[in-house]
Amino acid sequence: MYVSLIIVIYSTLFLFSFSVFTFSYVVLRRIVLQRHEKKFRMRYQRIEKDILKAIENNKAEYSLKIAQKYKSHPNVLTHVLADYIEVIKGQGRDQLKIIFGHALKNKLIKALYSWRWTKRLRFVRLFIFFSNPSESHHIIRLLNDKPMIRLAAINALSRIPTLKTLPYIFQAFENDSDQNTRSYINILYSLGHKIEGLCREYLKKPLSSEKTALLIDLVGSIPLRSLYVDILPLARHTEKEVRIAVARSLGRLLFPESFDILARLSEDESWEVQAQAIKSLANLQSSGALEILSNALFSPHWHVRYNAGHGLVKFGTQGTRRLKKMAKQHKDRFASDMAMMVLDKTVWI
Repeated sequence: MYVSLIIVIYSTLFLFSFSVFTFSYVVLRRIVLQRHEKKFRMRYQRIEKDILKAIENNKAEYSLKIAQKYKSHPNVLTHVLADYIEVIKGQGRDQLKIIFGHALKNKLIKALYSWRWTKRLRFVRLFIFFSNPSESHHIIRLLNDKPMIRLAAINALSRIPTLKTLPYIFQAFENDSDQNTRSYINILYSLGHKIEGLCREYLKKPLSSEKTALLIDLVGSIPLRSLYVDILPLARHTEKEVRIAVARSLGRLLFPESFDILARLSEDESWEVQAQAIKSLANLQSSGALEILSNALFSPHWHVRYNAGHGLVKFGTQGTRRLKKMAKQHKDRFASDMAMMVLDKTVWI
């Protein structure tokens, strides 16, 4: 009995001591973190003030002094430079690059080779802002890294597009999984006409339907008008996603010669392709499209009817007259309802 009582007492004391210790540790840690945050903010403000002076003075000698002064505080200096590099333009950016090159460059290169993937991910984007195209090999090696780091490296390479770096971006796009395909849209789009040659080359490769469709969409979005003839054969592709992309791009490139292909796609076996072809025909503003759009109002598919109705409005008086006539017919209630809805939303009946 006494032994049990002693065990209970010691257990209670132990639990109490452990709770007190845990509470004390949490409180002390919070105090330490708050002190670190306060010290970081104060140092950030001092560095920020001096860097703004360096930008204002616009003298390399002054910038080198700032770099030397804060070389021993790489963490805070990195944050300040990262915050300002995207908003400062012109000669002011040159001063930021001088500070970076003298105080941080070697440290960041080491970070890109760090065994900690979080460190590599954190610094890959910052490095590219300050680096020269000749130093792109430090980024290229990261294309074999984790998917997250690989995408960050590709995004970084797109900021220094050269004849050397562009092929690496497209190779990564080709080899990456289809799950990451959509991540390349903004990267490739930002490169504009620089991707014309490579885009033509990769449109001829046996890529997945998702990747082929993305390249076709880029042809229409950028636009790459010289690739018009390269996407025409893909209008007969077996995958509907590719045929949709072709129809969408033809509606953006607006070549009159594409009327026949769009007319054929408006009768595609897939209603999604039909809907996009009808929309693109309306953009084309060809007189022959009026009849196709009018007939499309009788489609059993809502999206096809919707695009046909709004497409007719783009033809002005001619299209409105057809919609009013369609709204009064009793042959097809769904066509009549769609015509009424479009007229109600866009024009006075």
